[in-house]
Amino acid sequence: MNKNKNTAEAILDTAQSIVQEFGFNGFSYAHIAKKVGIRTASIHYYFPNKEDLGEALIERYHKNFITSIAQIDAEIQNNIEKLRKFILLYGGPVKDYCTCMGVMLSTDLASLSSKTQDGIAQLFTSNLEWLKRVLDQGRREGQLNFTGSTDALAHQFLASLQGAQLLARSFRDQNRFNMIAEGLISALI
Repeated sequence: MNKNKNTAEAILDTAQSIVQEFGFNGFSYAHIAKKVGIRTASIHYYFPNKEDLGEALIERYHKNFITSIAQIDAEIQNNIEKLRKFILLYGGPVKDYCTCMGVMLSTDLASLSSKTQDGIAQLFTSNLEWLKRVLDQGRREGQLNFTGSTDALAHQFLASLQGAQLLARSFRDQNRFNMIAEGLISALI
């Protein structure tokens, strides 16, 4: 990997970490530069303005999400276990009392570029489509037991995980996330 790719990735990694803790409007390029150990001009080289950085962050985050769910699908056949792995994706940020990128960017939605807003909507759409597919397949195969539409349940499942992240963060208590996540699974079996 070349130096430019390493620097751009270091900027995105740092920005993502900051956004997941403080939100998109809670930092400047100076914060990133200090953490990465570069000048702010170097950040502007890769991301001329903060809108460009936001667009790159959500695009990369969405791409990583797609890779993660494809890996879940490739490795796991049982739909309950797929949902448990999906929950782990949302549980990761909770360990640092943060939330996922989509949740944090959504809190700053009004100040984001339309391309970043669209990227957030695409990320959530990908989450919901995957959940609907897994829920529907699990019900057809007799692994999951629920009534009502898979669309409504997918929305409830996703919203519950996002809310669980916020509660865990607010109380600085991972157990609140785990309790809600386990409740989601136990309601399906």
